[in-house]
Amino acid sequence: MPQRLPFMKGLKPSIPPAGRFRDYAACGLIVALCLLYSHISQTVICTSQSLVQDISYNGGNVQSAFFNLQPDCRCHMLPSWSPKEETYGYLTEKELPWSTNKPQQLSHLQKQLGANRLISAFGITVSEPMYEEEINVAIAASYLAGTVVSPGETASLNSIIGPFTAERGYAKGPTYIGTDIIGTLAGGVCKIASCLYNVVVAGDLQVVERHPHSMMVTYVPPGRDATIAWGAKDFRFRNNKNSPLLLWAEFTGGRLYVALYGQFQPPKVEWHSKEFHREPIWSIRRVNPQHPKGTTRVVKGIDAVTVKTRISVRYPGQPVEYRDLGIDSYRALPHILEHAP
Repeated sequence: MPQRLPFMKGLKPSIPPAGRFRDYAACGLIVALCLLYSHISQTVICTSQSLVQDISYNGGNVQSAFFNLQPDCRCHMLPSWSPKEETYGYLTEKELPWSTNKPQQLSHLQKQLGANRLISAFGITVSEPMYEEEINVAIAASYLAGTVVSPGETASLNSIIGPFTAERGYAKGPTYIGTDIIGTLAGGVCKIASCLYNVVVAGDLQVVERHPHSMMVTYVPPGRDATIAWGAKDFRFRNNKNSPLLLWAEFTGGRLYVALYGQFQPPKVEWHSKEFHREPIWSIRRVNPQHPKGTTRVVKGIDAVTVKTRISVRYPGQPVEYRDLGIDSYRALPHILEHAP
């Protein structure tokens, strides 16, 4: 049942002609703005298939658990997406895929460096990847595995896993461009950056350079992601410990694992996030002749969010120390409602 507009509340059966004309004009203005917005918002936005749901479109009404769409309106609000905890998280030694069958190179480097203690490990699930994203993540993980960072040295992720060329094995994958997601060479390697960022923070290492994505990602909460772009954005950290560090990474079974080994006792680190602003997103409904007749595709969007992130760090026998990691603002990704003509 349609909701009654605010200016219609309390109206008596008898309305003066001037009032009726004013009310009709307001209704007409709202409808015109909706139609105008729907015509100017035709940008095609591609996103991960995990955010896409195919549903039936029957008799002008979309049947879905998310919403009920009225056929005569082009502007709607839909539930926004948020990361699920099972898609990311810190891991123990036993949860790493190489725990029962350790690679020879890893064993050799640990013995050589004395880096036998797991400082921190983090995992990210790559669900329903786009293009050849899994190839890129696997290639980047293989370049990262075996990286040694000496005391006082600053490590650059771009220098470790780049340059991002076909000659180095990279293929086309998803990349944020403005508020769009398009296919580019080596797209998807930002998952390595985000995974490494969480590992570095948990190890209480010094973050020298880190950039958030333009929009929220689907695999870690806002404020805990990192993006890289060759020649423009890098993720860099400094080994501020007195002993060498060893990085190991692997992509297997649709999940990315990054681990940090060293000699020191790691602290207990906890993440704290405060949301300052959230802007609910809009949705765009449009015709797509490529869809089979009677079907509709929903590309779920993401709210615009501004968050402040900080961590608490506790070493054994020492008081808790709180550190601000900054404020990140993410643009909105609108919902796209596509239906067959």
